[in-house]
Amino acid sequence: MRLYTNPLMFSPTLLSNDRNSEANLEEVKLLEKAEVQEKSSADSQKPITGESPPQGSQPPGDQMEESLKILSEETLQLSEFLWQEEKLINELCALLKLVLKQVNVSFNLPANILPHAEKMQRVMLNDEAHLILINDQNEVRSKALEDYPPQIVFNVISFVVPELGRSLTSFRKRISVRISLFDRVNQELRNLRNIFASSPKKLGDSSPVDDGVKKALLSRKEESGGQ
Repeated sequence: MRLYTNPLMFSPTLLSNDRNSEANLEEVKLLEKAEVQEKSSADSQKPITGESPPQGSQPPGDQMEESLKILSEETLQLSEFLWQEEKLINELCALLKLVLKQVNVSFNLPANILPHAEKMQRVMLNDEAHLILINDQNEVRSKALEDYPPQIVFNVISFVVPELGRSLTSFRKRISVRISLFDRVNQELRNLRNIFASSPKKLGDSSPVDDGVKKALLSRKEESGGQ
């Protein structure tokens, strides 16, 4: 039995072509793998639009419903807070007016306590709880403190409260001086009262001095009659 061998099976050219084919195949596989990775990365970095909501997020209808619910709750709370703030400001200004009139004190305020106060020459809170504004033209405006916006009332009170504490301290010291003086005068008047209470009260009562004067007069009369 004879065996025939194909001379092309083991030729160097054929082996080289096989190796090149395998290398080309590997290169194609690597390129395909790189393209798949790039496509996956691009999909992950693709911006989210309204057309395709992200996974796990609420639908647009539910988001709007939640926003309206929050808006309604905040509106109710805001209305309550505004009413309470206005009530407290009116009460505060009434009490402040009472105290300022009793202490008889007013305060000079910094001009920057008001917004856009570049032309203000002087700002004062008088004992009627009115803000007195004097501009650079010496024009005077007066307005009750409670009629100003809450932020301006807050600025004024923040400045006035420490000054009011110092004014009350000075007021208390003046009262202390008056109390000391009144106490000393009362003591002296009580002493005088006691002296007057211990002296004779009836006109008919005579003192030893009066008796001596009467005796001297009688003795003189007797001597003149004997002569």
